[in-house]
Amino acid sequence: MSGSSPDRARPAPRPRFSPRALVAPLTSGATVRAGVFLVVGGVVAGAYGLLGAGFVQMFAEPPTATPTTVVLAIVATTLAAVPPFLAPVRAVEVLAVRTLLDVDVPVPSGRPGPAARWRGAAWFALHLLLGLVAVVVLLAVVPLVLDLVLSVLGAPFVDPGWLPGVLEGEAARIALALLVLLALPYAVVGARAVLRSAAPLLLGPDQSERIAELEAQAARLTARNRLARDVHDGVGHALTITVLQAAAATRTLETDPRASRRALEAIEETGRHALAELDDLLRRLRDPGSEASAEHDDDVAMLVRHARAAGAHVTLRLVGEVGRAPLTVTREIYRIAQESLTNALRHAPGAPIHVRVVRADDLRIEVRHPWSPPPGGASVRRGRGLPGMQERVTALGGTLFAGPDGGAWVVRASLPLGVPEAASDEVTP
Repeated sequence: MSGSSPDRARPAPRPRFSPRALVAPLTSGATVRAGVFLVVGGVVAGAYGLLGAGFVQMFAEPPTATPTTVVLAIVATTLAAVPPFLAPVRAVEVLAVRTLLDVDVPVPSGRPGPAARWRGAAWFALHLLLGLVAVVVLLAVVPLVLDLVLSVLGAPFVDPGWLPGVLEGEAARIALALLVLLALPYAVVGARAVLRSAAPLLLGPDQSERIAELEAQAARLTARNRLARDVHDGVGHALTITVLQAAAATRTLETDPRASRRALEAIEETGRHALAELDDLLRRLRDPGSEASAEHDDDVAMLVRHARAAGAHVTLRLVGEVGRAPLTVTREIYRIAQESLTNALRHAPGAPIHVRVVRADDLRIEVRHPWSPPPGGASVRRGRGLPGMQERVTALGGTLFAGPDGGAWVVRASLPLGVPEAASDEVTP
């Protein structure tokens, strides 16, 4: 077949030479930040070097080579060797890498394992080694450039002994000074490239840290979703009751002031309870790990009383020792009852509602009210309430049915009484 196929892989275009890219290291702030990073490493390396040189000199002189000196050397060596393995030192190195080398290394959040500590120590050594080389070169280059420039201005030139004889001319000395000065930024860029390539390997999270971070993210997401569901159910229920009561108060304001007053009192009680519940949810959001307030007993009977006060015909039947069920389970039963009553009051106003809570080997709830399919076979619009109930039940290992059943709309949930620790309502920071 002649011609070229559009699906044939094409070679990657070669990078074009750009004079701007060539001179970028001379004007880039990244070069300056990398130079600062190297100088800091060189200064620390110099401190290590002075400590080692001091002990070498002490052992080289017999009068000072005493057992006390040996013990002091062992202690000092141990103290000097420990910092590279410490988690705070690793965290500081990560922050420095992110700030000065522009490498997006994740900030460690947990306690590092042995492998991570050894990799952190290797990075510490690499940082100090390249920093020491940079500082030594800098200390050698700056005096050389000054001597070359000053010699052109008439000062005597101090020949270090390794420069070629061609530097007898002033032009050659100026050219060498400029060449050395221009080489420094490119050397820093080279060292920066080495450090940037090594940083993810030596400072990045290992497999166990990645797994721990993913688990922590999943726990945070689960806790936030739980709080979002609580806000949705609590506020939605309070608003539904308030709207119904406000409508009842408006209808009876002139004909039955007493009924209107009862409706307003119900609005006040519902609003007060909703504000207390919302304040508790916000407290748990601001204070990760805090428990739900003990002031809210999550009583299904209280929900039924509020619904009845709103004019709904609700019957409640409790079977078994419902109040002695685990708190985590009763809270979810409360939320399911709350959302089910809210939906019933909103979509089937005036219809009788039957609530039944049974404690046996598990804790079950059933909310039932008359229901007829929408005309024309229209589908039932689903909001966030039913998915939220399903998430609650799934988190506790239970089962849920929500849908039409024999001319009624039924919500039926069953939750095991033995709740795993993973279902705790704490927010992980």
